[in-house]
Amino acid sequence: MKIGYFVSHYLYPERVDQPGYADEYAHGGTEIAAYHLAQEMQRRGHQVEVFTTARDGRSVLEVDKVNIHRYATQFRVASANFSWGLIRKPQKVEVDLAHAHYNMPYADYSALGYAQKRGVPLVLTYHADASETSGSRLRNQLQTFYNRYLLPRVLEEAEIIITTSKSYVTESHHLEGYQEKIRVIPNGVNLEEFRTKLTKEECRERLGLPLDKVIILFFGNLVPYKGPEILLKAFSEVHQDHDEIMLLYAGRGPLKDSLKSLTQDLELEDKVVFTGYVDDQNKAIYYQAADIFCLPSVTRAEAFGIVNLEAMASGLPIVASRLGGIPDLVQEGENGILFEPEAVDELARALHYLVDNPTERERMGRAGEIMAEDYSWAKIAQRTEKVYQELLEGE
Repeated sequence: MKIGYFVSHYLYPERVDQPGYADEYAHGGTEIAAYHLAQEMQRRGHQVEVFTTARDGRSVLEVDKVNIHRYATQFRVASANFSWGLIRKPQKVEVDLAHAHYNMPYADYSALGYAQKRGVPLVLTYHADASETSGSRLRNQLQTFYNRYLLPRVLEEAEIIITTSKSYVTESHHLEGYQEKIRVIPNGVNLEEFRTKLTKEECRERLGLPLDKVIILFFGNLVPYKGPEILLKAFSEVHQDHDEIMLLYAGRGPLKDSLKSLTQDLELEDKVVFTGYVDDQNKAIYYQAADIFCLPSVTRAEAFGIVNLEAMASGLPIVASRLGGIPDLVQEGENGILFEPEAVDELARALHYLVDNPTERERMGRAGEIMAEDYSWAKIAQRTEKVYQELLEGE
């Protein structure tokens, strides 16, 4: 099977650890999911062609097990790269099926054009609504236009729409009316990456972290929709009763300086650590070093939260917002605790409970580790492959 993946950004594996990468070429959960799905489909014996933008003004074909067609970027709006080449040039390459990944325009529209021109099925993985109010005036105006006039055409013409959770189908502003062709296939996790043989103590020694603290971990980009300042405020409340806790921010992003400033205002400099970017090789060590994982997201841009899966695979209990598709992963009282977005006091109570109850932390962590087995990328790719086969055999 020849599969074409259309995604506005597709990560550069060899550059992702370099300073400044996040500023020159943004990527998050959507791009990570597209990358792993493409790699897994190649392992399953399919030919994979990825159509995406380049980080600069040069078009290039990269071969990294899959063929990556990067089309030269002409300009950027906010963090989104725009390439005229992505609109038409993919049509020169033959694939049996076009699969677009959407939470950022406009690769999905390119996939629609390809499917119509070539007469092949169109599959759309709808990762999240793109907000019309979370950027500059120009960015918001363009997103509003896209959401009203172009996105509905893609949703209407797609044979299958994949969403990553059941919960998000009802929360989305744009999926109403398409339920009959929606399939739920979650994002996945590479379980083996998070099964380190090192003990918690060994991991902390490697990272220079104290052995006698209860460590709360935030992992991800320090951006507004993930609500890292909500966690810091809740941590401050819990710290009043628990001097033995520490907060670890693992990630980079535009909110780092403001978070550091707030940390100083709250007089928590010796209790909060900012690691900066953590490369894939060291991810598991940070998860293993922690006791509690927290994802305090505040908008529907967090439609799934792959980091929740990573924490589950690492055996950590999770405290997360009751938002988007997160409740499909974090089941109240089983592998974690949910709280209402932006509810600092409610988050503080959840953290307080887990700090006070180490046996509950262990129980929830074990439950999450078992649940994560169902989310291996191998299983997710197999489910996605069945959708492809259904469409191609039905022609």
